[in-house]
Amino acid sequence: MMKSCKYLTVLLFLAVMGGTANAAPALQMHRAVYDLSLGRLEPVSDVSGIDGRMVVEWRGGPTCGGYTSTQRVVTRVTGVEGSFVSNDIRLSYFEAADGSEFTFTRTEYTNGELTDQDDGTARREKNNEIKILREGSPARSMPGEVLFPMEYNLAMIEKAQKGERVFTQALFDGTEERENPTTIFIGKSVPDQADKAAVAAQGEGAERLKGEPHWPVRISYFEPEDREGVPSFEMGFALFSNGISTELRLDYPDLEIKGALREIDYFPAGEC
Repeated sequence: MMKSCKYLTVLLFLAVMGGTANAAPALQMHRAVYDLSLGRLEPVSDVSGIDGRMVVEWRGGPTCGGYTSTQRVVTRVTGVEGSFVSNDIRLSYFEAADGSEFTFTRTEYTNGELTDQDDGTARREKNNEIKILREGSPARSMPGEVLFPMEYNLAMIEKAQKGERVFTQALFDGTEERENPTTIFIGKSVPDQADKAAVAAQGEGAERLKGEPHWPVRISYFEPEDREGVPSFEMGFALFSNGISTELRLDYPDLEIKGALREIDYFPAGEC
C-alpha cells in the first residue's frame, strides 16, 4: 500500500490563504468540498484504486487576531489483491495574523483505529528564530525565513500577481518534524481555465469563480537535509486570486491523486 495520505494535509492550506494585517489580497474565507480519485498509476504500484473526500473550512482574519481551520480527509485505498485501507485525517489550526504563532493538531485513524496524534505550537522569537514545541519532545528550532501556511500562500499569490514564475521558500505546516524546503512554479493566467474550473463545482460560490484571475501552480517539496536533490513529493493546482484552489494533483512516485472541487460556500468577511 502507499504510505499514509499525510501530504493531503499540505494541500488543505492551499484552499484559502491570508497575510498580515497591513496588506493582503482580497481573500475569501470559505468551506470547500473536494472529491478525491486515482489519477496516474505506475505498473510498480501496489495500489489499484483510491477514492475519498476532503472538507476544509477557514474562518477569521486580521480583525479576529488570526485564522482558524478545521479540516478532514477521508480516503479508501484499494490494493492490487483487493485488500483496502481507510484513512481518516482530522486537523485543526490557528495562525496569528502577524505570523508570530502557529498551533496545530493532527489526528489520524486507520481502519477506524487511532494510529497517530500530534499537536504543537511554533512561535517566532524576538530574534526571528522559530521554536517548535511538542508535548513530550524537545524543542526544535527553525530559521526565521521559514513561513507558516498563511504567510507562505500570501507570498505565492503576490508573486503570481507580479508575474514572477519561479521562487523557493521553506514552509512549516505541522505535518513534518521540521520545515519543508519548496520550489514553486507559477504559470501564466489562462482566463478560459478559470471558467472551466468553476463549472466543475456546484452552487453560488462556484459561479463567483468565473472571471477570477487564475494561475496554474506546481510545488516541489524537499527534505530539509536534501534541498538540492530529487523532490520527495510534488503537487499542482489551479490558484485563484481570492485564495481558492481547484484541480488538485498530488504526485507520488508510483501514483497520482486528483482532487476536484465539488461544493463551496463563502463566509462573510471578518467572521471569526
